[in-house]
Amino acid sequence: MNNEKAPGEDGITAEIYKLTFKIFPKSITAMYNGCLKIGIFPERWKKAKIIPIMKPGIQTCEEVTKYRPISLLNVGGKILERALINRINHYMYSTEFLN
Repeated sequence: MNNEKAPGEDGITAEIYKLTFKIFPKSITAMYNGCLKIGIFPERWKKAKIIPIMKPGIQTCEEVTKYRPISLLNVGGKILERALINRINHYMYSTEFLN
């Protein structure tokens, strides 16, 4: 995870997650494995912080159409998504379901 990216709604940065993992690696791993095992994606990690960004080349404007939304996702959810994608890819290639 990139430490330079803005945190999601929970305010927890990638740097905080990395430091926490260094201190509690077994607990963090157990938490993610538990989510994957029972098939739960916590509601808290599904929420995004939406930030409107003005489109390039526009000075100032009151029109909503002149903005584009940026969704800041929680880092915990990003990690769980990546773990799930890695497991799916491993299964698909190990069973030769995909060439």
